[in-house]
Amino acid sequence: MSLYERFSISATSTAPAAHDPRSPVAKDRDRIIHSSAFRRLQGKSQIVGVEVGDFFRTRITHTIECAQIGRGIATAVAANEWQGVVEQPEAFPDVVEAACLAHDLGHPPFGHNGEQALSAMMRKHNASLFEGNAQSFRIVTQLESKANAPTRADPLRERWLGLDLTRATLRAVMKYTELENNSMLKVEHPTFGCYNDTADREYYEWVWEGAKNPSRTVAAAIMDTADDIAYAVHDFEDGVWAGMIPLQALLNEQDYAVGLLSEKVRQRDRKQLFAGSDFANTFAALFTDQEVASKLEYLRTIGYDRTREARAELKNYTAWLIGELMGSVTSGGSFVEPAGDVGRRIAMLKAFAWQWMIERTDIETIHFGQKRLIQRIFEGYCERPEMLPRREEWEVIRSKSTRRQRRGWARWPEKIRHVCDHIAGMTDGYAHAVYDQMYRATQHRDLHLTY
Repeated sequence: MSLYERFSISATSTAPAAHDPRSPVAKDRDRIIHSSAFRRLQGKSQIVGVEVGDFFRTRITHTIECAQIGRGIATAVAANEWQGVVEQPEAFPDVVEAACLAHDLGHPPFGHNGEQALSAMMRKHNASLFEGNAQSFRIVTQLESKANAPTRADPLRERWLGLDLTRATLRAVMKYTELENNSMLKVEHPTFGCYNDTADREYYEWVWEGAKNPSRTVAAAIMDTADDIAYAVHDFEDGVWAGMIPLQALLNEQDYAVGLLSEKVRQRDRKQLFAGSDFANTFAALFTDQEVASKLEYLRTIGYDRTREARAELKNYTAWLIGELMGSVTSGGSFVEPAGDVGRRIAMLKAFAWQWMIERTDIETIHFGQKRLIQRIFEGYCERPEMLPRREEWEVIRSKSTRRQRRGWARWPEKIRHVCDHIAGMTDGYAHAVYDQMYRATQHRDLHLTY
């Protein structure tokens, strides 16, 4: 079984052309970068909406930063970790970078709020689920219009193959290897790597061919860690820059601010990382130990006043922090998943965003509106499918019997998935424009979305 094999039987050669020195997984990375789903990440929120300003990270800047961190970790451990993941050690950083670039392709507009709204609609209309990681897998294996060819699973039938990535890259993309099942409907926010639809399952079974109990590869684990480091540190940086996180009060250990952070850390400590004095030790390691405190002198005494001095100190501190965390997950040339002190530092940085950026009254109000917007667009498409811009939905409708058309297509599983795919691919701005057009009769120019 070749790790560089592609699902398409037309991709018969894995050897690079004489004029193209790239490895097969490097080609995968480049296919992802040039995909329409990747471009649309520039219009999707990270935490703060893309319309708020031009400083905050968007989903695409987060993805690029995640890829840089992932590649850095992979380069440090490639000599010891490549086997079973790629076929040459020098390709290991490429496959991790490709996975990082693809990991958020399936995120819908408005981030986790959109994800929760779509999952609620799929439960209601189709007794199934929406999950961002499974959607990323669906995008790169079906929705992107790169390859249409016979497959190794069925050589007599052509089908859309998405970007037709190698098995190595697809395994690295899968943060979760579980297949969707009915028991997950009983869980509030289940995580899985692939939908239980026929075409998705066919691809999934090929990816994990020969694996009795699929488990994520070390490349996928590095991607997941790079994602955690990127958004933990960079959301913290964005929050300080915006004046949302009271960094000066925290650096001066004011009881009220530290108390709020401590309570949020313990509230979100699902992995039971913190006990006894671990909060104080972790806080000190991040901010008040002598070596660290020297890096934050201006911010402690003057505060973040957006002067060049303040901006430089904040940027240099977060750059140092990323380097420290990257070094902490590599030991003796091998990758070590975050745990203990490293896990606590990442968890504390995430708690900053939850306390002062996400769980705010004004933000909660926006989140409520975003979920309602997604749900109403979904209901609108179910009621009037002719509003969908892509013709293939109509081709399938026409191919069905008159009797089935009279019953209404809104409950057909394949049609509900079409609606979900379309909405999941929207940018924040496109979703607002569709809602305005659908419910306010507001005309917008160039409202098109195609994969």
